[in-house]
Amino acid sequence: MVDPFSKYHSGYMMDLAVTEYGVGVVRVISPYIAKGLQQDHVLDNVAPLDLVDLRQWVDQIPFDIQAVICESDSGLAYAEQLACALQEVGVSLQHNGPQEARRDKFAMNEVCRQHDIPVVAQRLCSSVEEGLHAAHEVFRCTNDPATSVPVIVKPRRGVASDRVALCRTLEDVPGAVQAILDSTVFGTYDMKHDAVLLQEYVDGTEYAIDVVSKDGVHKVAALWVYDKTSTSDDGVTNPFAYLSGKLVSDDEHATAVMDYAEACVTALGIQWGMTHSEVKVRSDGSIRLMEVNVRQQNDNFMPLCDACLGYNAMDLCLSAYLDQDGLFEAVPPRPNLQCQGMIVNLACFVEGTVSSIHHLEEMEELESVQAIELYPSFHVGQAVRRTKDIRSDCGWIHLVNESEEDMMADYAKICEWMPCIFEVD
Repeated sequence: MVDPFSKYHSGYMMDLAVTEYGVGVVRVISPYIAKGLQQDHVLDNVAPLDLVDLRQWVDQIPFDIQAVICESDSGLAYAEQLACALQEVGVSLQHNGPQEARRDKFAMNEVCRQHDIPVVAQRLCSSVEEGLHAAHEVFRCTNDPATSVPVIVKPRRGVASDRVALCRTLEDVPGAVQAILDSTVFGTYDMKHDAVLLQEYVDGTEYAIDVVSKDGVHKVAALWVYDKTSTSDDGVTNPFAYLSGKLVSDDEHATAVMDYAEACVTALGIQWGMTHSEVKVRSDGSIRLMEVNVRQQNDNFMPLCDACLGYNAMDLCLSAYLDQDGLFEAVPPRPNLQCQGMIVNLACFVEGTVSSIHHLEEMEELESVQAIELYPSFHVGQAVRRTKDIRSDCGWIHLVNESEEDMMADYAKICEWMPCIFEVD
C-alpha cells in the first residue's frame, strides 16, 4: 500500500485485507512524500526501483505480493513504476502498466480522443502571450463580458482544482497563466511548469463515477452528482468549492455517463483497481471528460455507500485482487440505490480567526443527518480561509433518507446555514 495515511481509505483497506482475507500488507512511502517526511524528521520506507535492490527488498517480505495500491495522487507514478519493476524481478502481480496520460490532463483527453471518445477542445501554451492568443482565437474569450466565452486555465498535472481558473474575459487570462508558470508541478519540489493547459468551459451537471476493474471487467461502484459553488463575495468567481455529492443510479443521464466513464477507463489501459472519474453533461445531453483519477475518491464515502448500496469501492477493489469468485462477481455492473444518500461538504465563506461557530447543533437534529465532522483546523481560535476546492473544505455531513424529497429539504437547510457557520475576528 503506497502512501497509506487516511483512516477512511488505506486504513480501511489494510484492516479489511488482514481481517477478512488473511493477507499481509506492506506500507510503502512514495519518494515525494518520503522527502517531505524526512524534512519533518520522520522515518520513511521507500521500496527501491533499482532491480537488484528491489529483488533483495522483495526477498525480505514473507508472503507473495498480489497488488500495488496507491492512496495518494502524488504517489501514482511511483506506484506504477514499482508494479512494473516488481514484475521485472519475477513477482507475479496484476497491474495496469505504465501510462503517463493517466496523470497528464492534456494527454488524457488526447488518448480518449484517439479512441473516438468526445472530449473538450484544448490547447497547450508556454507563455502568457500564447495563452491570450489561444483564449481569443480558439475559445472566443474576449474583453466584453456580454459576448465573451469563458475558458478554463489549469495545470497539466494537478489535483483538487488547485490553480484551476475560470476565466470569463481575456483580462482574467494573464494572471491565471502566470500563476501556473510560476508554480511547481504537483508531486515535485522544484520542477516548474513548461506549459499551461487551456480548455473549453463546459457548462452543465457534473457527475463522478467510481469504477472498480478486474482483468478488464469494469463495475460502477457508485455514481454521484456534484453540487459546487463559489465562496467569493460575488458568488461566481472560480466556482470550485464542493457543496455535495449525491448518490444516483437511475436519473436521465446515468446510463450514458457510466458508459462514457467506462470507455475512458478502457482507453487509458486500466484493467485493475479503482478509478474516480469526473465528467460534465451539457443541457443537450453531450458528455465531456473532466478527468480520470486512478485512485479512490477522497471523501469518507464508505459508510454512505454501505448504507445506500450494501457495498463500497474499497470492498470491491480487494475482492477484485484477492477473490476468485466473491463480492466483485456478485454485485451488479451498475449501482442500484436501496435508499437516498449524499455527502455534504462544509464550506467556509469567511476569512479570519474563528470566534464562534453556529448551526452545527441544528444540523445534527435534521432527520437525514447520520454523521457530521468539523475538522479541528476550523475550531474556535483557528485562522481560516475561504474554501476554494475539495482540499480546503472544513468538514462533512452524511445524509441518508428513504425519501429524496425529505433529504433534499434537509440539504437546503444546511446550505442556507452554511455561509453563517463561522463568526471571525
